[in-house]
Amino acid sequence: MSKPEMKLLKKGDVIRTNPHKGFWGIAVVLSEKEKTPERHPMCHIAITPLIFKHKVGLDEINLNDLKPLVFERIFSLKGKEEFSRKEICIGVYTRRYKAEFEIIGSIDTSIIYDGPLPFEPLSDLEIKWPLCGVPTDDLGREAYFTWERENVEKK
Repeated sequence: MSKPEMKLLKKGDVIRTNPHKGFWGIAVVLSEKEKTPERHPMCHIAITPLIFKHKVGLDEINLNDLKPLVFERIFSLKGKEEFSRKEICIGVYTRRYKAEFEIIGSIDTSIIYDGPLPFEPLSDLEIKWPLCGVPTDDLGREAYFTWERENVEKK
C-alpha cells in the first residue's frame, strides 16, 4: 500500500473545510515560504467565520466576508473564575497536507489580511502567530464553535 501523495498549499488557495459533520467552512492561505534546511515549507492560514450546511463553492461566497475570524477562547480552570481571550484565527502551518479538505479556488489575499505575517513566534515581535503544524481534517473548528455558540445558545 502506497503512502498518500503529499500536496503543497499555495498563497491565495481558498480551502473548503469540514470542521464538523454536516458543516463546511472556508480558510485562506495568506502566505507561503519555501522549505529551508531547518523547516518544512510553511504558510499562514486564516480561518474565516463562514460556516455553511452544504458544500459551498467559491461562486457562492461574498469575498467581502472573507476576513479572519476573531475567536473567543474560553478558559475554565479548576478553582479559578472562568475567563476568555479573543484571538485572530491566523496560524503558521506546514504547506504539506494530506487532509480531506478541498481547494476551491484562488484569490488575492490582500482583501483578507494585509498586516504582518512573521513565521517565527519570537517574543519581541508585536505581531506573532501560533505554530499549528500540519493542517488537519478539522481545520476551522473555531469557526464551527463560534457558529454553534451563536446559533445553538439562542434557542
